[in-house]
Amino acid sequence: MKTVIIYYSLDGNTAGAAESLAKLIGADLCPIQPVKPMISAGKPTFRTLMQGGGQVTFGLCPKLKDFSTDLGGYDRIVLGTPVWAGKCASFVRTFAKKYAKQHSLTDKVTAVFTLSGSGDNAGCIADLKKMLPNIGATVSLADKGNSLSAENEKKLIEFAEQLKR
Repeated sequence: MKTVIIYYSLDGNTAGAAESLAKLIGADLCPIQPVKPMISAGKPTFRTLMQGGGQVTFGLCPKLKDFSTDLGGYDRIVLGTPVWAGKCASFVRTFAKKYAKQHSLTDKVTAVFTLSGSGDNAGCIADLKKMLPNIGATVSLADKGNSLSAENEKKLIEFAEQLKR
């Protein structure tokens, strides 16, 4: 099964998880790139956190750059997102709500991994399942610096095994 991992990462947490998962399951990587990137220099600032939180709170769908990869050629899409204010990042919302729908990719998104400060993804997954009803496999990972992040590698390996079935 040809798989691509589509993800958005502001400060590298989600990108790192995507890269690890891609190695475990033999998937290609495809980052979501916004037309207007958020302001961040490594560690998000208060302004960046307010901007991201505001975007998800109001359900905004910022524009994305076109993907350089032909996503229609994949059998399965695994989606990766940071959790902002209990929901997926606004750029992932744009992918799920607009891009996937326009390009008939909605049914191919069957798995999601999330990263958050709390390690909880229940609200984010519930929100995504409204837009992407075929999501089955999910895993919640914790951001670097959170003591729960020590479990991320084990959780990713278990998630990868689930995806290989």
